[in-house]
Amino acid sequence: MIHGILIFAILFALNGTSLGHEGETHGLPSPGAGTYGGPIRLSPEAKKNLGLKVEDVDMRTIETSLRCFGVVEPVPDKFHFISARISGRITRVFVNQGDTVKEGDLLAEIESRQIGEPPPTVNVQSTLTGTITERHVFSGEPIEPDKILFKVADLSTVRIKCHVYEADIGNVKMGQKVRAWLEAFLVRPFEGTIDFLGGELEEETRTLPVWCRIDNPTLDLRPNMRATVYLITGAAKDVPAVPAEAILGDPGNYFVYIENGDVYEKKFVVLGRKDDRYTEITEGLLPGDRVVTQGNYQLQFIVGTEAEVKK
Repeated sequence: MIHGILIFAILFALNGTSLGHEGETHGLPSPGAGTYGGPIRLSPEAKKNLGLKVEDVDMRTIETSLRCFGVVEPVPDKFHFISARISGRITRVFVNQGDTVKEGDLLAEIESRQIGEPPPTVNVQSTLTGTITERHVFSGEPIEPDKILFKVADLSTVRIKCHVYEADIGNVKMGQKVRAWLEAFLVRPFEGTIDFLGGELEEETRTLPVWCRIDNPTLDLRPNMRATVYLITGAAKDVPAVPAEAILGDPGNYFVYIENGDVYEKKFVVLGRKDDRYTEITEGLLPGDRVVTQGNYQLQFIVGTEAEVKK
C-alpha cells in the first residue's frame, strides 16, 4: 500500500513534458507491465525526480558464501567495567552514555564515607579510550565497591557473533573473509574476517558460534545491532554481472532496464550465479550495457512509446 502511494506521488510530480514525447499518454500499469508500447523516453527533470542511477554490465567476481545472522558485540579485551573501591556517595557525574572518553578522563566524583571534615573525595577515571556504552550512577546516589558505575568499550574494532549450521562447519575457517550488512546501513557492507570459532555446538540449535572481526573506525557499528553476514567460501572470476538491485521480475521472467541516452528499454535476462552484491547474466546483456540500479522499480509504472531505441 505504501509502495503504491509513493509511486503515485512520484508519477504525479512528473508533468507531461518530463516523461517522453509531447502528447504521450501516461498511466499506471500493473507492476512488471512497464513499457507497454516500447522504450521509455525521459527528460533530465524526470530522471532527477525518479532518482535514476545506472551502472555498466561488467566482468566481475561472483563469490560463493554461507549466510548467517548475527549481533554486533564489543571485542572482549576492549571492554572495561568501571567501579570504585570505596563506599560513598556520588557527588558529580561528568559523562553520559554515548560520550567518547580517553584513558584517564574524569567520569565521576565520589564522597567517601571515611571520617573527615570535609569527607575525602575520590575521582573515578576511565581505564580505556572508547565510548561510554552504559552509565549506572546519578548525583547523590550511594554506592558500594561492587557496584558497576560505567561500561566503556573501544568500538574502533567490533565483533559480530553469528551461528553456522552443523552441515556447513566444514566450509568455515579462521581468517576467512566475511561481509556484513547492517539494517541501519543497507547501502554499504562492512568487511572483515572470521576471528574466532566456538569450541562446541549449541545443543538446541546444532549450530557453531562464529565471531567475525570488523574494523569500525567511524564508530558506525554499535553493540546489539543486527547483521546479515556472508562468510565467503569461494569465487568465480570474470563473469558478466550486474548489481543485484538491477534485477526485477520473477523466476523465468527476470528483466532489467537498460539506458541508451535518454531512452530506457526493458530487456529480459537469464541469470546465473549470484552473491549478496552481484548477479551473473548468462543471456540478454553484453559488457558495457548500462543498467538501471535505482529507480527501476518506478519505471515499470510508466507507459512507453513506440519509438525505436537508437543503438
